[in-house]
Amino acid sequence: MSREPAATHRIGHVSDSHFTASGLLHGRVPVTRTFATALDGLAASGVPLDAVVHTGDVADEGEAAAYLAAREALGATAERTGWRMLTVPGNHDDRLAMREHLLGLPPSDEPIDTIVDVHGLRIALLDTSLPHRVEGGLDDEQLEALHEALREPAEHGTVLALHHPPVPVEVTGLQRLHLTGQDRLAAAIEGGDVRAVLGGHLHYATTSTFVGVPVFVAPATAYTIALRGPGGGVAGLDGGRAVGVLTCYDDGRVGYSLLPAGGEEVLSTTPDAAFDGMGVDVER
Repeated sequence: MSREPAATHRIGHVSDSHFTASGLLHGRVPVTRTFATALDGLAASGVPLDAVVHTGDVADEGEAAAYLAAREALGATAERTGWRMLTVPGNHDDRLAMREHLLGLPPSDEPIDTIVDVHGLRIALLDTSLPHRVEGGLDDEQLEALHEALREPAEHGTVLALHHPPVPVEVTGLQRLHLTGQDRLAAAIEGGDVRAVLGGHLHYATTSTFVGVPVFVAPATAYTIALRGPGGGVAGLDGGRAVGVLTCYDDGRVGYSLLPAGGEEVLSTTPDAAFDGMGVDVER
């Protein structure tokens, strides 16, 4: 009987927290609490994580107070657990405010791209946000920098983390929120050592492959979106929240597990034609 592969790295994956200055999204969803619950669930699981990646839409409207609340939540968990906390922007985020109030960096409207080493595993955090647009993309400079970084293989390979995942979008009302220029991203990573891609944005869990690389999308910690048949509209749920754990094994494989984080109540249902891609308007 062949042995079970040993895990070399475990990366927690959260997404779409949509922090607000008030702590409530649309006056109803307690996003500060739902995010804390997600992180608490990860900690309570006892899974030994090397880092936690947040794949964007940290804040809902880019408010300074929202990023300060997110920074407090992430910092408190990091202090308690020792986990390294990594973030990328989403289409709801504001680069200037995120740099200054979450990351503690000088304000700039340049893409927030970072490449870090986590015990020999390279994590490339890519900013796919396009200011004031819901779809995502990467410019030539970003793609060239990524391609150049991948020329030198990392000890344990590379994980990409970005907000807009390169996956087919099943919820028809969300299809115009996709990642543009996927062929250019494919060219930048093909032949490299990328083992997995982590994404968010869609508010529901899904998986696919991209140039042979597995892609894992985490549902939001703010609210989730129901998978419905074509033309079935976009339904926001107060439930189905979960966090992911990406596991890298010593035989080259990866695995991905979801840890549930809440109950379920329908918050709203929006027809495809009426959904503007910037959020679900929660019924009051």
